[in-house]
Amino acid sequence: MKKIYLMIALVASLGIFSACSDDDYTSKYDNPAQTTKSSCDKLMTGVFYAGKDYTYNTYWRMYTWDNGIIGKYAQTIGFTNSPGSMYSAQDSYANNRWENFYKVLANFRALQNVYENESENDQKNDKIFLLLSEIFLYDHLSQIIDFWGDVPFEQAGYLAITGDVAGSYASYDDAVTLYTHILSRLGELATEVSALSNNLSPIAAAALPAQDFLCKGDLNKWVKYCNDLRLRLAVRVASQGDLASTGRAAVAEILNGHKSISSSFSDNISLVGDNGSTDEFNFSDAIRDGYKDHSRANQAMLDVLLTADKVGYNDYRLPIMYSTNAAGDYKGLSTHEEYGDQETNIALVEAKRVYSRIDSTTVIYNQYLRHPIISTAEVDFLRAEAYQQGWANGDAKEAFIDGVVNSTKYYFDCNAASESTYGFTGTEPAESDVRAFAEALWNKATNKLEVIIEQKWLNFGFLQPSQAWNEVRRTGYPVLYFPTDATAQVLKNVPNRVRYPSSERNNNATNYNNAVQKMGGTDDAYIKLFWAK
Repeated sequence: MKKIYLMIALVASLGIFSACSDDDYTSKYDNPAQTTKSSCDKLMTGVFYAGKDYTYNTYWRMYTWDNGIIGKYAQTIGFTNSPGSMYSAQDSYANNRWENFYKVLANFRALQNVYENESENDQKNDKIFLLLSEIFLYDHLSQIIDFWGDVPFEQAGYLAITGDVAGSYASYDDAVTLYTHILSRLGELATEVSALSNNLSPIAAAALPAQDFLCKGDLNKWVKYCNDLRLRLAVRVASQGDLASTGRAAVAEILNGHKSISSSFSDNISLVGDNGSTDEFNFSDAIRDGYKDHSRANQAMLDVLLTADKVGYNDYRLPIMYSTNAAGDYKGLSTHEEYGDQETNIALVEAKRVYSRIDSTTVIYNQYLRHPIISTAEVDFLRAEAYQQGWANGDAKEAFIDGVVNSTKYYFDCNAASESTYGFTGTEPAESDVRAFAEALWNKATNKLEVIIEQKWLNFGFLQPSQAWNEVRRTGYPVLYFPTDATAQVLKNVPNRVRYPSSERNNNATNYNNAVQKMGGTDDAYIKLFWAK
């Protein structure tokens, strides 16, 4: 049989059948290949676990995808203007990101199949596990669409169920159609989960906290996660494109309808690492390695943080996000610098270090790092944009201030949780001071949308560079400078999308070629997604 490596359907099934060495994980997950009757609660855990590498800020994700590729496109990480590879997109890294999603999908299909073949009574007990898995799935599906555009979904992930290799070569679904479905379904899911929150069976209520390592069985938080995600995607499409009216309607429904969304710092949808824990669902053990070669600051981010010339003092997040150079100054790698100068500066001994770095205490040596999924600060900035654009009724200024406050709290919370003392160890500023700073930023801004998106981009930063890149592509803010890499063979300028991975070109050629023909005949990295500016 022809070897199908990383192919959409077959490799997706491998996410189910592959062995796992994590004892805690295997005790909480029923492997369908090894059991005669799998349970939905444990299969839900399998869905979550399959996507862990792109949910937690794990070493491989940060070192390769986030910092090695996407962080460059979003300018959330410092990088050299190296000729021939400035905008490189290593195919193996794209393969890894693609493969990871289809493992999530395959595990979801297995859960879905078990649920659909259960008795009515068992379905009443297990419905919550299916619903939560679906929310998580749509979070990751939306990310995949945002990287590539059209992707396989409706026909994908069934190989482990059908055993039909020939039929497992999945066609590509239209990105607009998928987004439309996600926005609609997330609205339904929020309602369904809310209805079940006070009506779980004793069996489900007992199983959920142990199996849910995302929200620890807190269904109110799951409702907020679902609505937050829907708001993120609705705002993303509301500005322009085929779904602008749909997005604006969803924004109004959520905000004017007072749907349950994250509104306080405790509402952050994030995962907390813990190296000292025996729970194999904690994944912070090698974070520092993910930043080892990608720890230098980007000047664009420092420019947003260095605000003394605008409001009289710098952003309170500056010292907890970045350390100074050897001279005690904040300087990042700049896209305006010559490559030769950058290399000369990097080669200097540590005592003469030129470039600032991501703070060691807050991030690099922090085994208790908070791994954001959707932060309250992001939701605040979503509200601010919606109010400013007139898509919903509310005070844009107050939402903006809330966003800066909650973003500042987030980074200080990460810093305070760390046991490292190599970096910043100061105290958190008073909320009133942060609010005054944010108000000054707002009042000084002549373009309110630009300052909202700048702060949103900054909040994502090096912890969520994919989301930061989405904002740059969607709005054009912040205004970034990208030099042309004249000697590059493939990508001379920053791309607008990621090219499909080689696994698709090689193993799903017919459907891949059909998708490429729809784009105009070339798998072009410069084609803008339907929601992009």
